[in-house]
Amino acid sequence: MKKKQRVEERNNHDYISTLPYSLLSNILSSLKINEAVKTSVLSSNWRYIYTNPTNLIFDAENMLVKDYSFPNIYNLSKVLMFNIKMKRASTFVSNVNKYLSHVKNVQKIDKLKVCFTFRSKGYGCNDLDEWIRFAVERNVEEIDLCLLEENHLSAHNDGSSYVFPCDMFGFKSFFNRLCLVHCVLAPQKPCYGFSTLTNLELFKVDLKSEDYIRNLLSSCDNIEWLSFSECYNMEYLKIEHSICKKLKYLKVNLCRQLKTIMLKSNSLETLEYVGSKVEFFFDTPKLKSFVGRVSESVAYRGENWLVCKLSTDLPLLENLFIECSCMGEVITNRFPTFQNLRHLEVIKVAIFRQDLSWIPFALNACPTLAKLKLHLRTYFTIDEEITYWLPRCPHNHLKEITITGIRGHSSEIAIAIYLLRNANSLEKMIVDPRQRIYLENGKFVHSEACEYWSRIGKNKVEFLLKQEISSLVELLIL
Repeated sequence: MKKKQRVEERNNHDYISTLPYSLLSNILSSLKINEAVKTSVLSSNWRYIYTNPTNLIFDAENMLVKDYSFPNIYNLSKVLMFNIKMKRASTFVSNVNKYLSHVKNVQKIDKLKVCFTFRSKGYGCNDLDEWIRFAVERNVEEIDLCLLEENHLSAHNDGSSYVFPCDMFGFKSFFNRLCLVHCVLAPQKPCYGFSTLTNLELFKVDLKSEDYIRNLLSSCDNIEWLSFSECYNMEYLKIEHSICKKLKYLKVNLCRQLKTIMLKSNSLETLEYVGSKVEFFFDTPKLKSFVGRVSESVAYRGENWLVCKLSTDLPLLENLFIECSCMGEVITNRFPTFQNLRHLEVIKVAIFRQDLSWIPFALNACPTLAKLKLHLRTYFTIDEEITYWLPRCPHNHLKEITITGIRGHSSEIAIAIYLLRNANSLEKMIVDPRQRIYLENGKFVHSEACEYWSRIGKNKVEFLLKQEISSLVELLIL
């Protein structure tokens, strides 16, 4: 056989079809459902591969061909809009049921995700129950439900939110992650099927009452990651030593009815709290990291009640992350001492200029601090030269400083210069113009540097900081 013919045969060979069936199923599970179904016409070998998915992703993009997007229907009359919404819902439910009829022989489902509007006892709720049952019977490991597509809206106050079927999960469960958005989670009794959960995330979920919350938490024997965000009917959060024994991370975000948080845990390592003033009770010997937000609305009698509470109740705290707009006023009035703090991270929000006055108070309050990160966010900068410097505040342990979101204006540069002059043991300073936005659990995203930075800011920062920096300090300007 000629060499050219061998090359052509090799190039025409279908290597993808020779892959293991399970691997092909995984690949098709990452496609949109309609795209995966289309592969059935490629050849006889591909006819049934799509019927063995590992993930079930049911949303408008996957299950609706026609454009029923909300911006396109909100300008219509109420009657016409209602009819379109009903047609949209019936088409969605019909398409999901049709698809499930084709994949009924699948043995294992890793993930079920549904993003569509469902209400209690409303159209499609019985079908949704059956979709969940279908996944549970196939040992689903992860369930992600968002049951109000207009996610910016609040929950319904008429009791029409879909009630998650807790009793559907029995003793034999592979269930390890549950994410619920816009529904009710209110187990009537401890749910043993939740005992395998390691990750529970609730957003705009109605928890009904303290009794239901107790039933929920007492079911989560293996929970490690727990998040309550903008949840309803949650006035009292109590975690005792006898429940959630493996909990490492807890987030409580803007649960506006919350009044008290009592934490008794030998495993909890990280707590994130954003909200108004509540009563805190701590018995958490391993809690070393705290993330919180400070704003004018929570500055209490001229001091940051939350930071003051932490310094008293968590004397062994090592990592503190705070977001604030009133840092100067609050810290200069009172910033308590953290004797063991090693890592301080601050998102400093300002309208016109960054405030330097709080820096020496923070340095004095954290004598063992080794790493400082300042994420600056200035909206309308007035670039005025600094003519007055605060008294020196030497710090002997600070070794690494990171400043992000810097544009190159004088008030920002003044903070960097002051830190250079007072950090006696500094080894490295990083200046990053990209503004960082905090997500959760230590994760960030960042935006691009502003146009001013590339034109003027970077050269200005580099010129002024190099006049101040020691030869022993590494300066990295991004």
